[in-house]
Amino acid sequence: MKITLLGSLGTINRIVIPRLVQANHHVTVVTTTPQRQAAIEALGAHAAVGTMQDGAFLAQTFTGQDVVYLMLSGGVGNDPFTSAEAQAQIWKRALVTAGVRNVVNLSSVGADADEVAGSLHAYNLIEGILKTIPHLNLAFVRPTGFYANLFANLATIQANHAIYANNAPDLEQAYVAPVDIANVVLPLLTATPAGISVHYAFSDTFTGQDFLQALRPALNLPDLKWIQISDEQYLENLTAHGVPAKIAAALVQTSHYQRHPEQVYADLKARHTPAGHVKLADFVQTYVAAYRGQGDHHAHTLAD
Repeated sequence: MKITLLGSLGTINRIVIPRLVQANHHVTVVTTTPQRQAAIEALGAHAAVGTMQDGAFLAQTFTGQDVVYLMLSGGVGNDPFTSAEAQAQIWKRALVTAGVRNVVNLSSVGADADEVAGSLHAYNLIEGILKTIPHLNLAFVRPTGFYANLFANLATIQANHAIYANNAPDLEQAYVAPVDIANVVLPLLTATPAGISVHYAFSDTFTGQDFLQALRPALNLPDLKWIQISDEQYLENLTAHGVPAKIAAALVQTSHYQRHPEQVYADLKARHTPAGHVKLADFVQTYVAAYRGQGDHHAHTLAD
């Protein structure tokens, strides 16, 4: 099969690309960085250098492909919702122009909700636009929160032996590792279901308190604590670090949405989604390495 992937050499593609190549598929990887071309080709794939905002480039790259993998990456400007809609329209025009019939889109948990989901509403907008493409087999993959988002706490753990959050430590949330997302994405790329389908990916579910209890002995920090801050403090911290006001407000709203896991994960549970393989205990080992400065570990809110 001929398969084109957006996302360059992000954490998911690093797993997906070698597996597809090993299975003798012809893989094209879109990257904005010419310097990554050699690394992509070293994996046995072809590199297409261009941007997601260049519709003509995408249409040319998508032409003749059996399936296209779409994912949102990079900056979203000052307005995440306007940017998401604009990107989805570019994708739509390119897919229609190229005559693509099979698409796998990396979306997000919360994409079934409206503005109440905060920043996650961007994925709802993208899904809505892609659904308007006629005669398209379209598989949405909705991962839960990335384990990697927890790396945002490394600095305060090191400095103050504390995790600061505007949600309570007993709030239960689902997290996912890139390999468990890849395990959902791969079979959809090689056999995209007919029509529109939704598929979730998660690895484990736990509370902030569970995270603390696992980290304390692993990091030898028995005094590690969870400090709950107000929404106002969270918002001030985001804007103080240069996050645009509209994005910061959307992130605060997302934290409000997360306080109702019975809503956030209702569709995931209704579809009887099985958990992946990477559990909290596994991630804690990675977290310890990150705490010690081993490897390249960083937080992100968009899958990359």
